[in-house]
Amino acid sequence: RQQERLGAVDAADRMIDLHKAYASYLREAESNPAGDEWARVTLGRDMVDFLRRGEKALDGARKALAHATANPNSAGDVILDAKQIRLMSPVPRPGALVSAGKNFSDHVAEMASKKGPGSPVAFLKLPGTVIGPEDDIPHPPEVKNLDYEVELAIIIGKPCIEVSEEEALDYVAGYSAFNDISARDIIRGENKTGIHLMGKSFPGFAPMGPYLVTPDEIPEPQNLKLKLSVNGETRQDSNLSYMIFKIREMIAYWSQMGLNPGDVLTTGTPRGVAAGRKPDQPPWWLKPDDVVEAEVEKIGRLRNRIVAE
Repeated sequence: RQQERLGAVDAADRMIDLHKAYASYLREAESNPAGDEWARVTLGRDMVDFLRRGEKALDGARKALAHATANPNSAGDVILDAKQIRLMSPVPRPGALVSAGKNFSDHVAEMASKKGPGSPVAFLKLPGTVIGPEDDIPHPPEVKNLDYEVELAIIIGKPCIEVSEEEALDYVAGYSAFNDISARDIIRGENKTGIHLMGKSFPGFAPMGPYLVTPDEIPEPQNLKLKLSVNGETRQDSNLSYMIFKIREMIAYWSQMGLNPGDVLTTGTPRGVAAGRKPDQPPWWLKPDDVVEAEVEKIGRLRNRIVAE
């Protein structure tokens, strides 16, 4: 029977079941016979619940990981075989998913815009669009121009209201790779009324993963490399230094409306999208059986196949 579990990757690239590892730590290191119950209360039931529990949950996860790594035999079945696992998105049900638009200077240029926006702009993707790092992306039959956009996802770790740019990164729980899938023809139709929603929010239009990488591993994310390929052909190859509004600015700006643990901000994308192709160039629209790989330096790679809906 499939179960959703919280996991962490140790230094040997093994997947650790955090609930079981923390329960083992409590029983063996703290002589707590109610380890299983305490583990559920401390860590929560899913990633958003974990983040809401704050520093106590993070401290429990650190102790669990250290205990499982140091005591692989006594820790029981907490170290999982890769064949046992299907990775979900690290935040499979974000409270809010706010995606920046027109936020890379090279992407603005390829889309024939005269200049970027004067302040951050974004659109909402529905939380139900989120899928895991190896899940299939359904190609809706009504969509003719399906596009990709490699981005960095910024996961908020604690209530974030009216924060300054200087303190903005203190509110980040971690980072993940993200692919903002877009139905460009649907968006063009929606834009005639001035608002678009559906073109960004079909099921499966937000692959995210493979992990949430904590800020101690990425203390300065602003120059991370981004790369995306389709069927092995590189389409996007850039880095976050091209962002018009930097990560700190984005967090500070959107914190004016209030952000909560488990909310996700995405950075926008660099040049190389299918919509940026000129009429005399072969089209790059995604089609069924295409394999899209989106990668962010120090985080990992998404590998998703396009399938007919």
